[in-house]
Amino acid sequence: MAARTSRGAERPAAAERAGPSVVAAIVLLALNLRTVLASLPPLVADVRAELGLSAAAAGLLTTLPVLCLGALAPLAPRLVARVPIERLLVALAVATAAGAGLRGAGTTAALVAGGIVAGSAIALAQAILPVFVRVRFPGQAGMLTGAFSMALTLGAALAAGAAVPLERALGDEWSASLAAWAAPALLAALVWLPQALRPGTTIGRGGGAALRRAPLAWSVSVFFGVQSMAFYAGLSWLPSILVDAGRSPEAAGGLLALSAVTQLGPAFLVPLLAARMADQLPLLAATVAAAAAGLAGLLAAPALAPLWVVLIGLGQGGSLGLALILPLLRGGDARTVAALTAMALTVGYLVAAAGPWLLGAVHDAAGNWTLPLIVLIAITLLELVPGRPAARQRTIAG
Repeated sequence: MAARTSRGAERPAAAERAGPSVVAAIVLLALNLRTVLASLPPLVADVRAELGLSAAAAGLLTTLPVLCLGALAPLAPRLVARVPIERLLVALAVATAAGAGLRGAGTTAALVAGGIVAGSAIALAQAILPVFVRVRFPGQAGMLTGAFSMALTLGAALAAGAAVPLERALGDEWSASLAAWAAPALLAALVWLPQALRPGTTIGRGGGAALRRAPLAWSVSVFFGVQSMAFYAGLSWLPSILVDAGRSPEAAGGLLALSAVTQLGPAFLVPLLAARMADQLPLLAATVAAAAAGLAGLLAAPALAPLWVVLIGLGQGGSLGLALILPLLRGGDARTVAALTAMALTVGYLVAAAGPWLLGAVHDAAGNWTLPLIVLIAITLLELVPGRPAARQRTIAG
């Protein structure tokens, strides 16, 4: 489907190429789609101590934004049919900053409210940005999705690695460390503002109802959910697992950042390769095997944690890149891509939201991190079940 401006004029999306300013805007916005989520886990021990939270309750603080990612995604196709995408992205970046700032109040209520506000904004931005790529720059979908995917992991790496140092630099205040992530979100809004002041991109509505009857759409969506469950469960609890194994909080945060940095390469390369392959089964097998091997190594030989977190990062980064490109590859037109992306995020994040809570509850019941790690390995291997049909070369007609 051709992109159309908010003035109603059609323009051939296939003729457009993304310039450096557009690529920079996509990368900067994507960076902010993980900072709110990744900045809390390295500080969770301090948060629990000050607020008196159980492990399961602390897991819910990470789960709430993820729930928003699933619950709000269905609104994205409706919004992009009425409001230019560029203006939406500016507003969503501002809302992300507001949610991050709200968490700086330092109370349980503020953490919940800020997580909901930021999570809602992130949910819509993550659903809308791939549609913007597909509609405006279909010939560069693989490269731009790779840049988007890589920036997601870079944002997580920066937030995870800087959370504890920021806390120390800001007077040992975890709330100030969390609030600091409002600044890059406001910067993203400013970078997108010139795009928003021009005639914007919208698409027509349609394609959503038929997807619910398409097995391929469910395969794509459930794969997104299972890989996201593994990612967010690990993101939430890997620092605590490493601290329990004898690492300091700073070292645990650094290892989480190392895992996130390792994700950058496969997060960029997997979408690029996937867009050029007849099917993506080899990529699926390689990413799942790497992540599962890393988790098993962490369970068997925690002293070699740097090696294992690198393997985990390679697998999870590749799985994320694959999950993000599949809706673009399986949707036959822009409207179907928009609806399939929204469905994948909705189903996916509602499934994923159980991950942090599940591992926290298993830890509370078992009293150690051995059983939660086994559960996390099982979740990772489960990606193969929906992933195999999702990775085969087929498309869903609009």
